[in-house]
Amino acid sequence: MASIRKRGENSYLIVVSRGYDYEGNRLKSVQKTVHPPVELKPKQREKWLQEQAVLFEREVHHTPEPVNKSITLAKYIDHWLAEVAPKKLAKTTYFRDRQDVRRILPALGHYKLTDLRKEVIRNFYEEMRKAPKLTDGKPLAEKSVEGIHNTLCSILSDAVEEGYLLHNPAWKMYKPQGEKKERPVADEELVQRLIAALEGQSLKYETYFKLVLATGMRRGEACGLRWSDINWKKRSIHVQRNVVKLSHEPIFVKPPKTASGDRVVYVSKEMAKLLKSWKQQCAWDRKQNDEILQEDDYLFRQPSGDPMVPTTFTFRFKKILRQSGLPENLNVHSLRHTNASLLIAQGVDVRTVASLLGHSQASTTLDIYAHAFDKKKRDAQEKLGEVMGL
Repeated sequence: MASIRKRGENSYLIVVSRGYDYEGNRLKSVQKTVHPPVELKPKQREKWLQEQAVLFEREVHHTPEPVNKSITLAKYIDHWLAEVAPKKLAKTTYFRDRQDVRRILPALGHYKLTDLRKEVIRNFYEEMRKAPKLTDGKPLAEKSVEGIHNTLCSILSDAVEEGYLLHNPAWKMYKPQGEKKERPVADEELVQRLIAALEGQSLKYETYFKLVLATGMRRGEACGLRWSDINWKKRSIHVQRNVVKLSHEPIFVKPPKTASGDRVVYVSKEMAKLLKSWKQQCAWDRKQNDEILQEDDYLFRQPSGDPMVPTTFTFRFKKILRQSGLPENLNVHSLRHTNASLLIAQGVDVRTVASLLGHSQASTTLDIYAHAFDKKKRDAQEKLGEVMGL
C-alpha cells in the first residue's frame, strides 16, 4: 500500500513499499514527488493524491490495468451508485450526488469512460450554466455547477481506483465563472436590529436563532442538541449530533461529519439565562400532558419526541426578516458566518475560530472568511503606519 507524506506547501511524497526479496531482506522503497493543482480544495486535494498513489503503486508493481474500454459512463454510474458510493459516502452526500447524476447522465452518459475528453467536460459545464433550475426555471447558480463538477470528479476518481481509467479527465476542467460572492453576514448594527426582531418572537424561535448566532453552530447541530449536552456550571455545550431531513425520507440524527465537528462551545451568562427560561417553558409544556421533561429530550423537540428539522427554522427566519424589514439575503447559515466574522473582527486567531466552528482544518476557515481576515490585515497595516508615521 502506498503512503503519502507532505513535504512542502504544495509538495507530497508518495512512497511504495516493494516488500522483501527471496532471502527475507526488505527491498528499497520507491518514491515519487507530486504537486497537486493549487486550485483544489482540501478534500479534492486528498482525492487527487489518492489517485496518484494508486497509479504509482500499479506502475511500481507492474500491475496490469483492468481497463474495460467499452464501458460507458452511464454503465459505470449504475455500478457506482449500487456498489461504490453507498459504502463510501454519507447518506446526505449520496442523496445530493444522485441528484447531480440526473444532470450528468443525459449529457455525458453515452460516452465511453475512455472517450471523456477535457473539451467534452468543459463544454458540459458551460451548458450547465445555461440549464434551468427545476424550481423556478432560472439558470443554475455557479455553486450548483461546482457541485456537479465535484460529483463527476468523485465518480471518475473511483473509476481510476477501480482500474477503468488511467487518469481523471475532470480535474482542472472547472473554473468558476464570475466573481466569487461574499457570504452574507450582519454587521454589528444589523446584529442589534436582528436581536430586537428575535425578541419579538416566541421563546422557542428566539432561543434557537440567538443560540446559532452566539455559538456559530450549524442549523442541524442546534436541532440535535439534548438538555444533557449543556453543562450549566461551565456554561458549555457539547455539540455532537446533526439532524438531517431528506425529501421523502424519515428524520435521522448522525454524528458530525468530521472529528473536529464534535466539539464544545461556550455561551454567555445572558445566553445561559435564556436557555434556562426555555427549559422551564419546555418542562411546563410537558407537564400539561402529564409528562416530565427528560435530560435526553431535544432542546427543540416535536410532540413525537423527534427533533425539529432545520427547514422549519429556515422558513421561520425568512418570515422574521420580511416582517422586520431586514435584508432578505440573510439566512440561518448567515448567523454562523456572522458569528465567525465578529470573532475575527475582535482579533480571535484563526485556529480558535476554526475549532469553535468545527472546521477540520484552519485553512478551511481562512478560505471561507478570507475577506474578514483581509480587513484585519488592512487595519493592522494602518495601525502600524500610524505608529511609524508612514
